[in-house]
Amino acid sequence: MELFIATVGDADFADRLEIAIAGRGTFRRFKDVLARREDELRRFRLFAEERHRGRARAWLAGNGYRPVARP
Repeated sequence: MELFIATVGDADFADRLEIAIAGRGTFRRFKDVLARREDELRRFRLFAEERHRGRARAWLAGNGYRPVARP
């Protein structure tokens, strides 16, 4: 979440997200704030999906799996 917040161009919105991730209930508050801006929510989902894919690719590579070119 912190990495995503660093990419937010609107300083006020980024500040609200920073406040949302302080203390308990972080994920819920973060998503509630994001829900107010559909464009940023969509961007966060894409950001999170790419990070998940990156971790999966790193795990696969670390365990000896390599991509195969399709004919």
